[in-house]
Order: sequence, then C-alpha cells, then structure tokens
Amino acid sequence: MSWPYEFILDLSPEDKQLRRESIAFYALVAHSSAFAPALAYLLFRLGLTLYTRVRGPASYQFVPGSPVAKARQATSLGGLEARWVRLAWWMSDPVYLFGVHYGHRDEWILGSGWAAWMLLLCVLGTGRDYLHLTKRFGLVAVSQMPIQYLLSLKNLNPFCWVFGSSHEQVNRYHRVLGHIIFALVELHVIFYNIFLISAGKWTSRFFAPDVFAGVVASLAMTSLCTTALSVLRNYSYRLFFIVHVIAALVIPPLIWFHAHSARLYLVEALAVFLIDLVVRRITTITSPATVEVVPGTDLIKIEANLPPATLAKYQASPGSHVYLSLPAESRPSQNLTSKSSLLYEFIYNPFTVASTNSDTNTITLVVRNQAGPLTNRLNMLSASDATVQLNVLGPYGAVSKSISNILNGGFDSVLLFAGGVGATFALPIYRAILHEAPSTRVRLIWAIRSAAEATWATASVSGDAAGDSVLADDNVQLFLTGDMGVHEGGRGGGEGLEMSDMRGGGNHKRPNIGGIVDDTFRTGMHDSVAVMVCGPADMARNVRTSLKVWVNKGRRVWWHDETFGW
Repeated sequence: MSWPYEFILDLSPEDKQLRRESIAFYALVAHSSAFAPALAYLLFRLGLTLYTRVRGPASYQFVPGSPVAKARQATSLGGLEARWVRLAWWMSDPVYLFGVHYGHRDEWILGSGWAAWMLLLCVLGTGRDYLHLTKRFGLVAVSQMPIQYLLSLKNLNPFCWVFGSSHEQVNRYHRVLGHIIFALVELHVIFYNIFLISAGKWTSRFFAPDVFAGVVASLAMTSLCTTALSVLRNYSYRLFFIVHVIAALVIPPLIWFHAHSARLYLVEALAVFLIDLVVRRITTITSPATVEVVPGTDLIKIEANLPPATLAKYQASPGSHVYLSLPAESRPSQNLTSKSSLLYEFIYNPFTVASTNSDTNTITLVVRNQAGPLTNRLNMLSASDATVQLNVLGPYGAVSKSISNILNGGFDSVLLFAGGVGATFALPIYRAILHEAPSTRVRLIWAIRSAAEATWATASVSGDAAGDSVLADDNVQLFLTGDMGVHEGGRGGGEGLEMSDMRGGGNHKRPNIGGIVDDTFRTGMHDSVAVMVCGPADMARNVRTSLKVWVNKGRRVWWHDETFGW
C-alpha cells in the first residue's frame, strides 16, 4: 500500500480556510471528548442518587461478617462481585519489563485506547493533503494540554471530585497523557521537517521566529519527558521537578507565537497552572515547629503547630501526608536572590503525618535523612532548640478517600504492612481502626532496621498518654531486619527501648509475608480484607503476589500501596 499523502501547495484561499476549520473542529472534538468519561460518570452518579431517593429507604443491609452476609457471597450477586474484584485486580496489576516498573495495566489499556482515538482524530478528513495531516497532529496535541494541566492539580482537580478519587490516583493518567501528547508533538515535528527538507525550505524556515518558537517548545517538552524517565527521576528528583515546572510555564507562551490557532487551549492551560499556583500559596501554612533527631538513627522528628481548624482535617484523614518546604527565614541564606535560597523555591517534599495532638495543636512527622537539600537542612536545624518556621501544605493522600469505609466497619479484617518510616502511614490508620471500628480485626507488621527506629512510636495506641505503648500491642509485630544495635532485654545506643517491650514480637528476621497473608485469610474463610502497604517496592510486590491467590479464589480484597523509598 502506497503512502496516501502528497504535498498540495496550490490551494485556493477558500480551500485553506476550509482546512483551518477542519483542523480546528477535530482539535475541539479531541479537547471536548476528554471530559466525556467524567461527564458520563457524573450523570451516572446523579441518576443513581435520584433512583435511590425515588425508591425510598434502602433494604436491610446485613452486618459485615455476619453469617447472612457470608452466605450471600454464594449467590449470583456475590459471584458477580467476586468477578468484578478479580477484573479490578487484573487491571491494577503492575507492568514490569526487564525488571523495570512501567506503570499499571489499566494505564496501558486506557492509554492505548486514548492514543488510538487521538490518532483517529489526526487523520480523519485529511484527504491527501500532507500539510493538513501535519498541522492536525500539532493542534490535536495542544488541545490536550489543558487536560494535562488539570490532571496534575492537587487542590482543584475536577476529575478527583467527579470520580471520588485522589490526586495520587489521577496523577497516573497525567503521566499517560503526557506521553501521548509528546508522541503527537514529535510526529508533528518529524512531518514538518520532512516537508521543509523535501521542499528545499529547511534553512530559510527553521529559524523563522514562528517556526523556531515551536522548535524550542518541542525541545522543552523533550527535556521534560526525558527527566521524567524513572532512571533520571530517581537519580535526581530535584532536576525533574525544576525542569517540569519551568517547561510547564514556558511551553504555552512559545506555542502561542508558533501557532495562532492553538491560543485558546494555551490560555486554558496557563490559567490552570497559575490558578493552582495561587491556591497553593494561599493554602500553605507557615508553621512554628520543633525539629530533633531520633537518637541512634538517621531519623528526624518534626512537630509542627497548626490552627485547630486545619488540625481537624488531619485528624479526619489518618495516613495522609503533607508537602513540606522551607520559608526564607529557615533557609541557609537570608538573601532571597542567592543560589542556595532560590533552590528551596523548588523543594516541596512529601512526608506522612505520623500523629496528631489536639492538646498541643500539632502534627508529628518522622522523616529519614536522605542527604538531600531539605532533610540535610532539617538535620542542621535540629541542632538548635529554637523553634523554626516550616511551610506545610496538606492534607493529601489516596487512602483518605477510602478510610471512612474501613472505619465504618466495611471490612472484617485489616492487614497493615510497614517498612521503616512507612509506619508513619500505618500507625495512624491502626490507631484509628482501634478507636473507630473496634470490632474489626487489625494486624500491623512492621519491619525496621534497628530497635532504635521504633522509639518515636512509643506513644500510646489510643493517643492518650496514659495508655499502653503501641509496641506492647499483641497485634503489632516488629521485625528487626538490619544491624539491631540492641540485645534482648537490654538497651543499646541510648535508644531507651527494650526488646522485652515488644510484646507483639521483636523478631530478628524478615517477615514471612506469604505466611502472614495466608493466616489472615484462613482465619475467616469468608471475611473481607483490606490490605495496605507502605514500605520498599519489594515488600509491596511480595504482598501483592501473596494476595493474588486469594483474589482468584473470589475473596473480597481491597488493596492500597503507599510505596516509598527507604
């Protein structure tokens, strides 16, 4: 099959206008269709709400875990639910290639479908006109930029609101759409270069202001996508973040001068970017805080004071995290134009809230010193007993959207896995379940390098200082996986923690994840189980592998992975 396109350079003014209208129409379809899934789901929710109101009071709901509820699982409805759970599990499976993680299966399936739709809109109605095809690729790509910016929002994300999701979950599709936009832009660039070279116009047109603005925009997008590669992002997240912010700010103005027909979408994208920036500035709280090092470890403990109304949001969202940054007065240099000070304008690190205290109106963060600019500075600030100023933005967190169901007894059992400072995520949820859903069976498995790393968690399970230590809870099992630095029944490194205090277990080994998961599911053969992990990627992978057997058996499993690097 021969190439169907050719260079048509003798179009009349009327034909050129028709071409412009066709390009604009298909770009508008591409732009509008991005909202179609959200609109359809919103209409479904509204219809369901109206149906519920018209139907009247709901039928009797069986108590979770009751014999009647368990027997229901054998019915056709229960079987349908089990098939849905298996499908959802299959869709959320991670994808690995040569040991490298490349997102999840749902991202690939939905992303491939959207890419196919974009490609279809790029070629429909182009006839044999090569320049029509070339321009169409460019404008369809730009039409997706406002959607791309919306998907990145933390505070005002409409997709989060419609789907009842979180920024962390929606942000996965921000990355997917970014790859699609980049591919369309690169095809636009390649097609145009082929035309300019074939027509003998490359040297005269390449450095023309409008064309060169597009070239620079393409290079900015290439640098953005290159630094977003997992290898480079893990090597220097700071570089990725700085390039990301600068590129997101400069690409719209560059395309503005490159293509007049794209200006509507560029105004949308830039408006979203600037509004988000303003909202973040307004909602960021500059908080007085105390910073100290946990003895015998490389952990840093931070207690930040917040207004009561803000603190209440954190108390209602166990397992949430904040974005921490340094205001001018806490930076190494007080000169705002110095390099060391400007660097902190691009540093917003996420840290999980380990606990809240309504008596002192404080939240506690426990972070590991990773020798980065922020944790190094926090380590230096800990040397002083003086109060320091910190910028706190939050709360955020994917699990906060589902925690109410767990705390209302939506699951018979909850199994929590934590590695290192991942317990800052698991412990607040553990405490909340004990307080809000005492009938729910809950178990916490915590793997740490040394006993000293558990000293920050010696606060009471209930949050009452007169209560028992969380480490004395039989349902909390500690596994010491590194150089312990302590001996059973004795102290080491001045940590002030004895192995005998760990009634839940102070095992000098790694946890048998498969055995722990199997024991949980065998305890209640028809129980629904929520499983959450916050630890190294290997821990999360092993837990998920162990769960797959039970999902395939039709068990109701809810899964959440709050992976971090330790």
